Amino acid sequence: MAVTEERVVENPSWVQRLGSSFKGVLFGFVLFIAGFPILFWNEGRAVDTAKRLNEGAGAVVDVPADKIDPANEGKLVHVSGKADTQDVLSDDVFGVSANALRLKRLVEVYQVVEESETKRVKEGNKTREITTYNYSYKWCAKPEDSSKFHEAAKRAANPPAAMPFSDEEKLAANVALGAFRLSAAHVKRIGEKARYAYPTNYVVPASVPGGHFQNGYIYVPYAPAAPVASAPVPASSGVSPLLAATQAAAAATNAAAAVANAASAALVGGRSVAVSPVPGDVRVRFEVVLPHDVSVVVRQGGDTLAPWAASDGETLSFVRDGRLPAAKIFADAQSTNSKITWLLRLAGLLAMFFGLKMVLGPIDTLVDVIPILNGIVAMGTSLAAGLVSGACSLLTIGVAWLFYRPWIGVPLVIGGMALLVAVYMMKKKAASAAPRA
Repeated sequence: MAVTEERVVENPSWVQRLGSSFKGVLFGFVLFIAGFPILFWNEGRAVDTAKRLNEGAGAVVDVPADKIDPANEGKLVHVSGKADTQDVLSDDVFGVSANALRLKRLVEVYQVVEESETKRVKEGNKTREITTYNYSYKWCAKPEDSSKFHEAAKRAANPPAAMPFSDEEKLAANVALGAFRLSAAHVKRIGEKARYAYPTNYVVPASVPGGHFQNGYIYVPYAPAAPVASAPVPASSGVSPLLAATQAAAAATNAAAAVANAASAALVGGRSVAVSPVPGDVRVRFEVVLPHDVSVVVRQGGDTLAPWAASDGETLSFVRDGRLPAAKIFADAQSTNSKITWLLRLAGLLAMFFGLKMVLGPIDTLVDVIPILNGIVAMGTSLAAGLVSGACSLLTIGVAWLFYRPWIGVPLVIGGMALLVAVYMMKKKAASAAPRA
């Protein structure tokens, strides 16, 4: 169901737009300056990470999982084998248990969700804003606050009560990798999640009112909280305030139990949360990480495995699913480092570019009233911002590399300076070609 709202707003005048562009100059300057430390820090981070990975790749020792060799004490070791446990993890609320490394409960609540989309159509000096509000029913990871919905009739669509259950994850306390023991930090990083396989005779515990199981989900109907009526105790009754409070609490408990029983009876009597859910209904599913093969690169300390400290004081610790050679693990880590480096380089470059565009914004606005010049000037300022930000990025990266790897930093600095010279020459040529008054 959709609701459409339309309104007409006055377009800002040229003076207002000019004022806004001048206000953006300061923020643009800050954004442009922020690009320099981002780029410089990123190059140092990339080089340090690469050195650390190279150091680890040269120091790692392949060891069998079934035997602990004291000669490898304190060394960076690579171990592959089955991460196994005898622990049985249980969820006492829903009566679920599994021999697993991890057991996770995931809770969703059925809600009305509001989504909006606005289209703007310019008409002379005014703009028509057409906003469409769509309302749909969805299973959500958290409750939606319907009190702020645009349509008044929908503001009471979702119950205000909190979810009766929450997400929860349990970890096996005793996980072995052959003769070694894995810490909780390592167990958290093991992947290969799978849907929990319920036993064929699984029944939702009676302690979950109205709960029923269907297609891998546990459905629980919404049960509104019963209002607690606290009637005043007459002075002549002779009942003490403490006894009166106790009686009121007992009455509230009985009322809540009656509501829960009514909800359960309503479910049995007809409505199925799985087929005909209403806002406030809850569904629960479980995920498990079962014992399986893993590969780790960590420091050996007796029968325990912990992060290994490189010469720069930073640590290395890898946990991967499957039996992978150490060379593959380090190669993947180097690849990830390279991707992060390029993403942060792009972030620094864009910060400089958009910062300069905002600094040059008043120039674009000044000629905004001249249609012929508007596009040309906007393209010119974009080109100038692109060239300057590109040159500054190269210079910053080059200076950073001068600190870390000079044989690469020098060419980058030269390239950045060449771009700045090119920008200066283009500006000088444009000025000389301009007609003189």
